[in-house]
Amino acid sequence: MIKVRAYAKINLALEVMNQVNGYHQVNNIMLPISVFDELTFEKAKKDEVIVYGNYIKDNIVELTLKKFKEKYCITNGVSIHITKRIPLSSGLAGGSSDAAACIVGLKELFALAITDEEMENFAATIGSDVPFFIQSKAALCTGHGEKVAPFDFEIPRIDLLIIKTQVGLSTKEIYKKYQYKNESKQDKINNIIDGLKENDIDKLNNNIFNDLEEVSLNSSKELNDLYLLLKKNGYKPFISGSGPSLFILNPSALDIQKIKEFLPENTYLALCHTK
Repeated sequence: MIKVRAYAKINLALEVMNQVNGYHQVNNIMLPISVFDELTFEKAKKDEVIVYGNYIKDNIVELTLKKFKEKYCITNGVSIHITKRIPLSSGLAGGSSDAAACIVGLKELFALAITDEEMENFAATIGSDVPFFIQSKAALCTGHGEKVAPFDFEIPRIDLLIIKTQVGLSTKEIYKKYQYKNESKQDKINNIIDGLKENDIDKLNNNIFNDLEEVSLNSSKELNDLYLLLKKNGYKPFISGSGPSLFILNPSALDIQKIKEFLPENTYLALCHTK
């Protein structure tokens, strides 16, 4: 049996520009975090994908398995079990991470001599964020997200509080509503990279940005109310991806206790850290 962890991610920078060939171009700093799904792989008589936890409609792992077997001429059946911990429709890329974990797991299960680059190229045929999760290292992702440049320095451990409403948001719909304002964010991107190198939380807090934030907040009253509630209580929340997950950097134990006291019931909370 092969076991692979599929880590969630947050965005420290998400610059969204005009479309090229139907895809928005991005400058996207992504960091894997310690929240993860777990996938197990075994050879079997027929293919099956079994999910424990949150229900997944049109499971991306099923698509990945089918395309991988076709590409590498695999005739064996494969049994894949997925234990879901990453919330669905959250902006934490659980589906993309599961797809990448599927590629890595199948490579190991069938002992295939394929490189990270080859896996990333294949991953790009599944989804824009999937190549990032092949190595699952902090990186600047460009193109439409498929061009991954891992940072060549050690990322500091940063504690994070993930906060998510029960309402999900459609990434497709958020991007459809977004309008590029033709404002370069390169200075902020450089400052974020410097903040990571220097482990400077203040510099990160002052430069993290997400071009989809305004659209996401306008698309969900529940998310907007939660965002404003956190700010009103003196916290600096950031949106991951297209939302609705928010995150706060380096919360203290007292911060977490205070936040728990004023959050609405059934709000998802996860204390985690950069991986």
